[in-house]
Amino acid sequence: MGWIGVAILGLTIGIVANAVGAHGRRQTTINLIAGLFGALGGQLSFGWFGPTVAGMTLLPVVSGAMILIVIGTAAAQALQPQ
Repeated sequence: MGWIGVAILGLTIGIVANAVGAHGRRQTTINLIAGLFGALGGQLSFGWFGPTVAGMTLLPVVSGAMILIVIGTAAAQALQPQ
């Protein structure tokens, strides 16, 4: 359940990030993928740090997803034609 929970939380963070900003369809996909891989990467890298709920550590999962969403959004805006 731990890895499934991490994946669900990462996708949820991607959905929330998409709801907060006004983005197109391409950015929605970037947010979902970045949220998923950020959450998985955060759990793999820093899974020993922070409070644990349902087999996943919340701080690394949430921060990993948020960091990759910010990087993905900045990259998409930089590559977008003016």
